[in-house]
Amino acid sequence: MLGGLAVCLILLLAHAAHYNFLTDDAFISFRYARNLAEGYGLVFNPGFERVEGYTNLSWVLWLAAGYAIGIAPELSASILSVTATVALWAVLARFVWRQRPDGNRAYLILIPLLLFGLTRSVAVWSTSGLETRLFELLVVAGALRLIHEDGELQRGIARVHPLAAVLFALASLTRPDGVLIAACALGAVGVLRWRETTARLGWAVRSLAICGGIVAAHYLFRRAYYGEWLPNTYYAKVDGRTWWSMGGRYLASFGLEYAVYLWLPFVVAALWFHKKRTTLVTPLVFGAVIIPHAVYVASIGGDHFEYRPLDLYFPLAYLLLFDGVRHLARSPRSTGWTIAGVAVVAIGIVELPYRSNAQFVETYVHGYPGMRIGKTASAEEFLDPGRSAFYRWPLLRKLAEEHRELIRETTKHFVGIRQEEHALFLGTVIPEARRLQNLIARGVIPPDTYVAMDSVGAIPYYTNLRVLDRLGLTDATVAHSPFVRELAAHGKRATWDDARERGVDLWADNPVHLLLESGDPGFRRRIEGLYSKERERHFASVDDTHVLVAWLPQGIDNARRRFPRLDFRSTHDLAAIRGAAGTALPGTEPPGE
Repeated sequence: MLGGLAVCLILLLAHAAHYNFLTDDAFISFRYARNLAEGYGLVFNPGFERVEGYTNLSWVLWLAAGYAIGIAPELSASILSVTATVALWAVLARFVWRQRPDGNRAYLILIPLLLFGLTRSVAVWSTSGLETRLFELLVVAGALRLIHEDGELQRGIARVHPLAAVLFALASLTRPDGVLIAACALGAVGVLRWRETTARLGWAVRSLAICGGIVAAHYLFRRAYYGEWLPNTYYAKVDGRTWWSMGGRYLASFGLEYAVYLWLPFVVAALWFHKKRTTLVTPLVFGAVIIPHAVYVASIGGDHFEYRPLDLYFPLAYLLLFDGVRHLARSPRSTGWTIAGVAVVAIGIVELPYRSNAQFVETYVHGYPGMRIGKTASAEEFLDPGRSAFYRWPLLRKLAEEHRELIRETTKHFVGIRQEEHALFLGTVIPEARRLQNLIARGVIPPDTYVAMDSVGAIPYYTNLRVLDRLGLTDATVAHSPFVRELAAHGKRATWDDARERGVDLWADNPVHLLLESGDPGFRRRIEGLYSKERERHFASVDDTHVLVAWLPQGIDNARRRFPRLDFRSTHDLAAIRGAAGTALPGTEPPGE
């Protein structure tokens, strides 16, 4: 049995290693953590406005502690995430070990652990640099501890330590939705048992005092330090808006991708199993965690990342599935059929996620596949059911086609962007961040340059430049402005007038990049297109191969004073454009020339 447990853990770690990555968004937390450790406080731009551009206070504190002892956040984040993954696996293993069947059926405890290790989403969020896995560890451990505490109270133990409340409170410090989960889980058990013993009343009061006190202290800190009751990212991403149609598609694509319909017989069996044993508190707690949270996720339109908030459901669902297996596998004959059913579930969990990885493009393409439909053959062919041995059959083919359409629609709105895209995107950003870092060290770009851009992760982290976040995640003014686009986490936009008034030096013409490679054909097309734009941009060579392209909110004269080593040329200067592109570009001749 120990050998089987070891195999399950090795499978999980190998799967996680396959998807090992960092996302650009994680560098926002990295910058906050470094600034805190260096004495600037919990701010994005040291010395300037305080804005809570993170939603993961405890994660930032862990990263800051690592930085203080010499571990860079980009390394400590991966170490912490993998550690939390192993800890979550251990929590699940301990729980099922204590529930293991007698005799020769004890091996059934390996089923939820094997499914956990086979799940792409679990592997993906074992790294990333984000707080996802720490949050899940705290919530799952809190839910299982809550079930344990309820059992102890049912057995008449006089004083039960409310550790579940502590775990849920820590989860709320790790992600804001932890508050909803804590309230629903603790509230569900409280409603179920509200008429029972005085000992339970004391436990409930202590739990409420601990969890409520920690959550209230966090809100009071936020109000005192940032002047807001809610994180700045709430205003930038949600701001009271509901987006049920997109959130429904996000949940539906998740359900089809991981074949949740195949889990249902086992979940029903698990409910019957707990009903017979009068232990319905287990599915009650799991449901109180999952169902309200899923409604919340649907209401806000899903998430920018591939199933990140939904990844929490896998460990709880697999534990329920294990209970269903225990109920169904009560004889040698039924055990065989049950194992066959689990094998089908495993195929459903693996097949579409595996093909999504195998068929993804190898170079960065934003919003793939939704924004590329009709533009590239690969996007049209992505997740084609005809390429699958499992989903080519009539009924399953219909499900796979529906899943593909959902993926296209969500990614077109920057919802559910796949892990592969985030990994490829960071690969395009870090080289530029390093190049800008070098330009600052050489004095080509002053270190106090104020830049406006959309991507505020790795580039601000490595350059230490002051940055105006045009999407508002780390800027309160933009975050409180109206929505202008239906894109997840990209719906708000800074204005040109605001940048001019706030002293921005460079407004990046590209959503992400300040620097473009002059020898790239894409640069030639870009610079040609800028010639016909009404609003003038400027560009300047920074080395033999790269050109800085930006708007100059403070004007060309100010830019020449601020950047004396850069020779800015106008995109309305045809000769300069031709020289930058290295050729006479067709279509750039003005009328009559």
